[in-house]
Amino acid sequence: MKTNKNQIINILTYLFLFMIVLILISKFNAGGINDRIDYLFAFSYFLIFFIIYDNFLKNTDDLKNLLIWLLQVVLYVIFLFLEYYTVIKFFILFQVLFGVISSGKQIKTFKKQNKKIKYLSFHDEMTGLHNRRFFENKLEDFNDPEKHNLSVIIADINNLKVINDNHGHKKGDQYIKSAAGLLKSELRQKDIICRIGGDEFAIILPDTDRKDCNRIIKRIKTKVKRHPEKFFSIAFGHIYESHKYDTLEEMINAADRKMYLNKKKVKKRLNLDLERKELCE
Repeated sequence: MKTNKNQIINILTYLFLFMIVLILISKFNAGGINDRIDYLFAFSYFLIFFIIYDNFLKNTDDLKNLLIWLLQVVLYVIFLFLEYYTVIKFFILFQVLFGVISSGKQIKTFKKQNKKIKYLSFHDEMTGLHNRRFFENKLEDFNDPEKHNLSVIIADINNLKVINDNHGHKKGDQYIKSAAGLLKSELRQKDIICRIGGDEFAIILPDTDRKDCNRIIKRIKTKVKRHPEKFFSIAFGHIYESHKYDTLEEMINAADRKMYLNKKKVKKRLNLDLERKELCE
């Protein structure tokens, strides 16, 4: 229905423009024009209105823009018919100035949109951390672990499914955001943290030996224990000694296996505590 309405508006607009063209041509052929060169120039500029409509206005549903455009056409035709060339020249200058300003605003808007798209393509919307796509790019950038003296931490929120089932996904999302903020707060500026799964995070620590890695993981674990949520828990797997691994992906896999081993140790205890809490409630 909306498409048919737009088609009718387009047809009526073209008919209106065609009638104006005939009127202006008839005036030119009838003679009596003071300055034929100025008239032809002004008439040629009038044809630009066709291009504006064909390339922009017919692709929008904004009736307000169409009415503003039609008002400009009517005023321009009146000035042209009465041969107010000075007014027409100011009219054209105004439109050029308006076009420059409008183009500048559009370019600025496009830049903002491109910046936002670029940000979202490499960041997780929920947590603001880098996402899996960014992480996979880093696998190539740091493909030689020994060269960069890498350490790796894989972190996974314990029993998030149980939290979602018992307390709702909104609570689970709070856990994810809380974990992201907690992990990021204990890292250095050069460290890279990414959310690579629903409740899983990967941390790449450049120029980090065993001592520094243990210090960082200790700080994070201490902060997790002090978290106000009683059942908030994160399983960790951390790997250093980068000279033992050929690629960063091998380090990630090793840290991931270590994390799952640690996860199993606390899973049963957390499940029991949650069940007891539900029974008490």
